[in-house]
Amino acid sequence: MSKIEVRSVTKTGQSTTYQILLGPSHVVSRRYRDFEELHEFLTKKYVSSGLQVPHLPEKKAGINKTTSTEKNRAQLEVYVNQLLFHPHFVKEPELLKFFEIKPVAEDAAAADGEAPPPAQEEANGAA
Repeated sequence: MSKIEVRSVTKTGQSTTYQILLGPSHVVSRRYRDFEELHEFLTKKYVSSGLQVPHLPEKKAGINKTTSTEKNRAQLEVYVNQLLFHPHFVKEPELLKFFEIKPVAEDAAAADGEAPPPAQEEANGAA
């Protein structure tokens, strides 16, 4: 996997959406609060086991909004690369879900013509 890019930033009113480029045709859009929720999940799950979760940069808001937004974008790009290139976090289902990446088992089953395993929610009986 090559370096992940947090490319464009779309501002709608007070909201900022980051476009994350994971491959030539794989782009996901996330807001800062999505990164916060992922970080909170990873911290709760792994800190007690001694695994160091990369630092989530603080959301910066300044007088010069363009500069603040660019700093946020650049720091989030470092953050996502630290997660995706970490040998343990790259296997985390919540991280794969965040980036809309199918687990390898699903990809292999699809290539063999088999139906992919049910999603976690389906396996637990949730709708």
